[in-house]
Amino acid sequence: MSKALVSELLKKLDREIRTKRILSELHNYGNLKETMTTVIKHFMEITDCEAIGIRLNNGQDFPYYAYEGLPPAYIVKEPALCSMNPGERRFTFEDDQVWTTKCLCSDVIKGRIEKDLPCFTSQGSFWTNNSPYAYCQREQDCFYSGFKSLAFIRIIANNECIGLIHLFSNRTKFSLDMILYLEMIGTYIGTAVSNCIKYAQMKEAFDSLNMIPICSHCKKVNVEGEQWKSIENFLFQQTGAEFTHTICPDCMDHLYPEISARIKQKYMAQ
Repeated sequence: MSKALVSELLKKLDREIRTKRILSELHNYGNLKETMTTVIKHFMEITDCEAIGIRLNNGQDFPYYAYEGLPPAYIVKEPALCSMNPGERRFTFEDDQVWTTKCLCSDVIKGRIEKDLPCFTSQGSFWTNNSPYAYCQREQDCFYSGFKSLAFIRIIANNECIGLIHLFSNRTKFSLDMILYLEMIGTYIGTAVSNCIKYAQMKEAFDSLNMIPICSHCKKVNVEGEQWKSIENFLFQQTGAEFTHTICPDCMDHLYPEISARIKQKYMAQ
């Protein structure tokens, strides 16, 4: 077996090990920031990129949530994607194809892709190993202007793009296999983020359940002032949990004694 083949097998084995570690990390719903930072470190080992960042939707924009190798000063002064109005930027690729965009990050998030260009995947992620562009009308170039290899991987949750994984490098050349692998991890990250949000909402709701005024008769909850809501509506608003109704054995005996007796006789006969 050649050294090159052995080296390739070792790389694949290392990727498998790190993938299991990443998936294990993503089960840490309690500290999403720490989880994303650890995941990025695994990404840097797998890809050998100089800089990696993860953007997440905060309800208004898509700021960097965690990063490694990106200058903190750049993060601080970075304009909001949803409010910026840059000039056009033209990308030229190895096959002389051209793509013009105002904001690459925003276009990838919103799914504005050119299906005919090989730099886009079927899921809408962007990648290239030849990023220099012809011109840029912005006064300040984006951070990625200094790198030749770029990859912007969409983070998907519930069929919606909730963020991006940014990868920047001058020493790494991406392959389609690597991009598809990162897209797979991106879906796991999306699920983890979604679960983390639900976990936080439920924790906040249950933490607030210590002393809640509830009617001793109809069981409605006193939400605010004279507002009373059913306990189902209250918990749905707090946690998003939906309810289905049934009847407990004690209430069945009290409300429907004849039916309850027949049910008991049926089960005793079995």
